[in-house]
Amino acid sequence: MNPPRVSVVVPAYNSAWSLGRTILSVLHQTLNDFELIVVDDGSTDDFAGAVAPFGGDHRLRIVHQDNGGLASARNRGIAEARAPLVAPIDADDLWHPDFLAECVSALERDSEAPFAFAYSFRMNEDDYLFPHFLPRLAPRHDFVGLLSLNSVACGSSAVFRRDAMLRVGCYDEDMGRRGLHGAEDWKMILRMARLRQPVLVERYLVGYRHSELSMSQSEPRRQFGAVLDVIGHVRREMPDVSERALADARTMMTAWLLPAFLRQRDYGFAFVQALRAYAFNPFWFTNPLLRGAHKRWLLVTFAGVCARLGLTRAPLEHLSEVPFEGKRAFAYLQRVALAPQRQRPARDHANAA
Repeated sequence: MNPPRVSVVVPAYNSAWSLGRTILSVLHQTLNDFELIVVDDGSTDDFAGAVAPFGGDHRLRIVHQDNGGLASARNRGIAEARAPLVAPIDADDLWHPDFLAECVSALERDSEAPFAFAYSFRMNEDDYLFPHFLPRLAPRHDFVGLLSLNSVACGSSAVFRRDAMLRVGCYDEDMGRRGLHGAEDWKMILRMARLRQPVLVERYLVGYRHSELSMSQSEPRRQFGAVLDVIGHVRREMPDVSERALADARTMMTAWLLPAFLRQRDYGFAFVQALRAYAFNPFWFTNPLLRGAHKRWLLVTFAGVCARLGLTRAPLEHLSEVPFEGKRAFAYLQRVALAPQRQRPARDHANAA
């Protein structure tokens, strides 16, 4: 058989509550020349029941392995892939139907780009959309931009050239063995961006599941340790990178995790890290990347708080009803099929980044 154009890789560990919706979003892609590799990373929930409804699709392939963590499961999928392009998606995220088609077209237009990525929007466990704001200008997405801003944003936002992934060593499994989960995708993206600048698709095509139970939000200290490890790696292995860019990266990532520290009432640690991020980088606001990102975060946070408190006339909308560029792209999501949040396992490795 001829290889498919894209190998979609879904790492799954105790993700039965959301896996079916993720698979649905893949099967609804307008580009349908793909294989779908779901890597069961030693799940102890009803993984078989979650994938059973899709067993008749010839594009679906299930791979089982002992639990090795998110990076290990992703790498197993890459090793199994038959296509020249690899598209990872976490087991609780969603793709707009145009995601694969747009990213593949972008890579075809730029034959040297190591990957293409699209904007992501945030949603909750029940597929309700959080407010989001389109950047006034496209974010800088060369190496320095990706270091300072992490504009790829989540591990489900990109389509990669498989040979480029192999060239940089794929996802660093050693980070997980050292207890530094959650920034392996950022590290790989930075390594790839050193090869050549990626290409940006300026559309909201990726649904990122924001949950207080996700790895980054429930264990922000560990996530922050992983972030600092990546910054340290860049400092050691790429000595030409300026200290200002490294300081901006720390400021950006600290700002991202501060709400999680505050929710956990880890006030002392939050204060110390904010001091290091802002007082030791006092001119961070002169970087338009950071200034624009902070403004959007404030807008999103304010809008989300108002919606939760009922202070706005515009409550959160369900994805199945939201018009994306005039079309209900997620109309196939039915509320009656959703698993209640309370049934979600306390630990899984989806949304680690």
